[in-house]
Amino acid sequence: MKDVLDEMTKDDLVAWIRSQHFYQPKLSDVLYIRWQRQSAEVLEEMQKESRAFDAVDFKERDRLAARFNESKDPEEKLRLLELMQPYGKAVQDHIKRSQALYRKGKRVDALYEQIDVERQKESRRRSA
Repeated sequence: MKDVLDEMTKDDLVAWIRSQHFYQPKLSDVLYIRWQRQSAEVLEEMQKESRAFDAVDFKERDRLAARFNESKDPEEKLRLLELMQPYGKAVQDHIKRSQALYRKGKRVDALYEQIDVERQKESRRRSA
């Protein structure tokens, strides 16, 4: 069963909210909802990235590295290095994605700080 809000367009929602004279949302309310949604998205993305990185079989890479260290044959060493390359790329890609998620998380944190600023402004307006 779909929620009636899912059936509403953006224009429907805006018109409905504006018609509710007993309650007008404050900017801090909107920012809080936005922060809540975005922080959940960042957390989900971080968990997904963690699961993807955990799926990489580094034991195989370690076995290849041990064979590389034991080998005296330059061609065999080159072949083993080529086999290990995807593991290095997986680590580099993971670091890039993790750094991007960290930056995204910092933007979400800044949004939370903005909520406090707006609440203070709203509190001053009410008491004035």
